[in-house]
Amino acid sequence: MRPPVVITSRSGRIGTAALAVAALALLVWDATRAGLLQALVNAPFVALFVWCAWIFWGLASIRIDNDGVHVINQLRIWDVPWAQLKTVTGRWGVTLTTLPQDSSRAPENSETTGTSESTGAGGTPGTGETRPARGHSIRAWAAPAKGTAGKIIGTDRELPIIPDQGHEPIRISLDAFAAARLIEIEQIQRRAGATSSDAAPVRVRVNWPTVIISGVLVILAVLA
Repeated sequence: MRPPVVITSRSGRIGTAALAVAALALLVWDATRAGLLQALVNAPFVALFVWCAWIFWGLASIRIDNDGVHVINQLRIWDVPWAQLKTVTGRWGVTLTTLPQDSSRAPENSETTGTSESTGAGGTPGTGETRPARGHSIRAWAAPAKGTAGKIIGTDRELPIIPDQGHEPIRISLDAFAAARLIEIEQIQRRAGATSSDAAPVRVRVNWPTVIISGVLVILAVLA
């Protein structure tokens, strides 16, 4: 079984770590100058600043495994099975396009343009009308677009060699074009071993840990 591949921004994670160290040093300096109580009062603001940097700079990731592509963004997490992935592009960032959700269940006499029966997912019940079924367009923020500073200083241009066997996740940093190309290659390599995930739909859920932590830090900053 091919190991999972996790694409993250190396420059973003290193930059956020450096910013956290600088913020901690600033709090220590503030404690020595203004007292421990004042440093504790300022701590929520500093923590919120570092957390915002982490959210917009280092949190996002793309996980590739035998089930499909999992896009972890700041507020949403997308699970895209291989059978539902239509195209991947790296122009202006990684964008995944999925098949219409009812395409695998369309009747044999349906049009090839993506329309469905009046009782299907894309139709209007009782009217006999049909409407085109649409897929999702998913933007992944983990791989920066070509030409950005993140791509120049912190991403790899060459695709890694993924072994056929392994369990430990392979963590890499790629620009948008390289990440899109890797997803296309892995789709070909991993589809042969896909079974039940072929019939699975595209799933999206709220990234609750990010939302909860952000809310707590905002409340603490307001109360401070």
